[in-house]
Amino acid sequence: MNIIIEILGISSLGFIFSSVVTPNLPKLLKRKPFTCESCLSWWLGIAYFYEQYNLSAIIPAAICYVVASLIWKL
Repeated sequence: MNIIIEILGISSLGFIFSSVVTPNLPKLLKRKPFTCESCLSWWLGIAYFYEQYNLSAIIPAAICYVVASLIWKL
């Protein structure tokens, strides 16, 4: 249950950060990982889950990517 909450939180954080904070960043920082909701959620997921799962962090990060895409379509 905790991992589901963590995945939803990371996906939501990636979506909110790329939608709200990224437009206010300087032009130099407006690049692919920061402007794409799914990409940012993927990298946040890798960074967060790598400490717990090492190489298996790819699986929850991929789920974060898919959930962020679904949030964006809502």
